[in-house]
Amino acid sequence: MSSAVSDTQYMDVQKIVVTLSEPDVIIEPGGTARLIVTAANRQENPDRLSIEVEGIDIEWYTIPVATVNVAPGAQAVERINFKVARASENRAGSYPFLVRVIAMESGEVGVAQAMLVVKPFDDLELGLIPRRAVATFFHPLNDFEVTVSNLSNAEETLELFASDPDDECAYEFDMERVTLKPGQSQTVLMAARPKASKWIGSARLVGFSVSARSTENSFVSAKSQGQIDKTALISPLLGIFLLLLAVSGIGYFALRPKPFVPPHIEAFNAVPMNVVEGQETKLTWSITNAGERPNIVLSHHVDKEGKEVYDNNQTNVVGNFNVKPERPVTFYTLTVRGADGKPISKEVQVAVSAAPLAPVPTLKKFDSDTSAIHAGEQVTLSWKGTGAGRFVLDPGSIPLGPLEESRIMSPTQDTVYTLRAISEDGKTQSQPKSISIRVFAPDAAIAKIEKFVAASDTVYIGDSVRLKWTTHYARSVRIENDKGEQIGGGLPVNGTTDVVVTEKTTFTLTAADSAGKLTVAQIIVDPKPRPAPPVEPTMPPVDPPVSPQDGTNPTVHP
Repeated sequence: MSSAVSDTQYMDVQKIVVTLSEPDVIIEPGGTARLIVTAANRQENPDRLSIEVEGIDIEWYTIPVATVNVAPGAQAVERINFKVARASENRAGSYPFLVRVIAMESGEVGVAQAMLVVKPFDDLELGLIPRRAVATFFHPLNDFEVTVSNLSNAEETLELFASDPDDECAYEFDMERVTLKPGQSQTVLMAARPKASKWIGSARLVGFSVSARSTENSFVSAKSQGQIDKTALISPLLGIFLLLLAVSGIGYFALRPKPFVPPHIEAFNAVPMNVVEGQETKLTWSITNAGERPNIVLSHHVDKEGKEVYDNNQTNVVGNFNVKPERPVTFYTLTVRGADGKPISKEVQVAVSAAPLAPVPTLKKFDSDTSAIHAGEQVTLSWKGTGAGRFVLDPGSIPLGPLEESRIMSPTQDTVYTLRAISEDGKTQSQPKSISIRVFAPDAAIAKIEKFVAASDTVYIGDSVRLKWTTHYARSVRIENDKGEQIGGGLPVNGTTDVVVTEKTTFTLTAADSAGKLTVAQIIVDPKPRPAPPVEPTMPPVDPPVSPQDGTNPTVHP
């Protein structure tokens, strides 16, 4: 027979009472905070009380005096010191935790809940590569890499700006707004060019600044400085020299005959010349005597009998071009026509081997540290896989790196998480594995007692009876008799224990979940008197035989 006992009735007989100085501990990263813990011993005997903290990183707190002796009816006041490093991995937010006080002698437990509130801090860095660029008449546009790093512990959405004091240049970002998680960096390309270019003039150095500013708080910003060296097409001294050179050159070339020189391909190469299917190779060339308007054509054909395919027209006599050759071998031809219209050409070949097949990924296991939590708590998912280029976690199609083996999630409702392993080439994937996580209200007791029974229906006074129990989502269990005596110590959440019964006894099983919420069940064992042993039947006495007087032997009949 079993019955439930409410949490309120259990709290009325609680022997260890824990009181906290405040429900919320607010801490600035890099600073410290203190929480005062009062533990009262309401037992009839002195006991040694041990203070523990559960639910937050052990590096965030210290307990100077973790164990203290307390007389019956007395109380002990101790402190817990909190210190959270000023680092981006220590995210801003609220972290619920439990302060648990355990009586070392009796096994009684007292629990109090509090919240550690980690405040956000701001720390941005902005880098610029290169710091200085040159804007010429023919090449006024320059590209800069702007790297923004969020070193704070909260997510930031930033707007990017660039300007110079005299507004001489125009600036354009690939992305004018970026959102960075704590510890994340992102590089954004910025194009800068002078608004006007001069034909003749002296060089001028323009200083500019690049800023990243938070959209939520304009005081949170970072800045970096750069320079652009504006040069005119012709400097004043060079202009005078070129004018004199041009006058003399015109006269010389006007009278000097110009002999025809045919173009010459000095070099035409492919780097590398052996590739795997799908990889690129770079064609490079160098041509002399190609004239003012060179006619340069690139073409290719696959294998010796393949059809010639036009690739590209080039105007640079020294240049390069990336191509993707095909199996088994691709021939590339560079053709140049001179002023007389006669073509000259040069050929290179690139051998292409088959790409190796990516191994089929396997997902060996997919587990969680718990299958039930309170709303606001976290669950850690872990997995093992082989041959994966990446993993995908659903819901949400969350991409995971090939080296990741765990992820902390905070579901707000009952959720089924499904994990898939994707091959490196993305062509195959493993069989998915799923885990169900149940989410309960913060004030609900997760622990469930499925069974609490006595193994034998008939128990005699003085016999040992075996108690059996099965629970779900329980962090710890304990059993007491109706005299308040604890049965055993350190009991498993599912198991058995033997106890001698001499009289009618009520046994109470209490299961506690991760938040200290309790669920209780009872059974009553009523032993019977042991029956008397059966009495063995007795045989009647047998008279001895009488010898006859005639001297003959008596006959004995059975």
